[in-house]
Amino acid sequence: YLSKSTHGLEYAWINYQQIPKNGDVKDLHKVYIPTTGGTGSDSQVLGIPFYGEPNSICSQTYLVIGYDVNKHHFTENECKNIIDYIKTRFFRYLVSIKKKTQNGPRGVYQFVPIQDFSKPLTDERLYSKYNLSKDEIAFIESMVRPME
Repeated sequence: YLSKSTHGLEYAWINYQQIPKNGDVKDLHKVYIPTTGGTGSDSQVLGIPFYGEPNSICSQTYLVIGYDVNKHHFTENECKNIIDYIKTRFFRYLVSIKKKTQNGPRGVYQFVPIQDFSKPLTDERLYSKYNLSKDEIAFIESMVRPME
C-alpha cells in the first residue's frame, strides 16, 4: 500500500526481495493507519485506518498495527475490531492529548489502553468500562467528531 498523493497509486506489487525490512510482517493480518492526518486540535484527529490482509506490506506512509510476529497473530476479525476501536471518539480523544501536529508517530498512542479485540468496541462500551461521567462523555464528544 502506497500514498496515492505521493506515488499516484494506492497499491503496487513488488518482489519479496525488494522488501527492505520487516518482511515477516507480510504474512500477518494487520491494520494500517496513515502516519499523517489531522492534529490534536482537528476534530478528526487521525486518518482512516484499514485492514491489511496477509501478503501485504506498506510504505512509510502508514503505521502498522499488529506486526509483532513474536507476541501476537491477530485474526481478520480482531483487525476489524481494532479498526472499530481506532474509529471511536474515546480512542481518538486519547490520541489528541499527545498529538499536536499532523504527524502521528507511535508516541501519540501512549495513553491509549490495549483492549480485548475478540469483540467489537464502541464508544458506549468504552465509556461504561472506564466509568466516564456524562460531563466527561459530553466533553469528548464535543472535541472529536464521529469517523465514518
